[in-house]
Amino acid sequence: MASERERLHNLFPDLDFDPEELRAKYRYERDKRIREDGEAQYIEAAEEFAHYADDDPYAEPIDRDPIEAKIDVVVIGGGFSGLMAAARLKERGVSNFKVIEAGGDFGGTWYWNRYPGAQCDMIEQHFFCNFEVLSMPR
Repeated sequence: MASERERLHNLFPDLDFDPEELRAKYRYERDKRIREDGEAQYIEAAEEFAHYADDDPYAEPIDRDPIEAKIDVVVIGGGFSGLMAAARLKERGVSNFKVIEAGGDFGGTWYWNRYPGAQCDMIEQHFFCNFEVLSMPR
């Protein structure tokens, strides 16, 4: 039976690193960060902080009936990966899809985590994407 390294080499002949060595490195880094108190280190978002788990501080809730539609693909999440998935679907001719986002707008991490006074040190108005950014998938 072939080892995992041999199997990966057969799948990816140009692989220029040892996957087991990489896994060992990540295990070592993970183990440095594991705390003895485990999950007890986390504070539950309860009582006065409970609303942070459900409320969107950036948008008013929309009161509407559920949407019923027959679609081919559902993309869960409107963050960077969700938007990339939607763009790739459109590139491949898939037009009957919906992106479902829990927040009041798209952006994922960049939508939820806003830092007053934080600025970008470059004047670019978009981050690099491997697709045309001048049109919006609908």
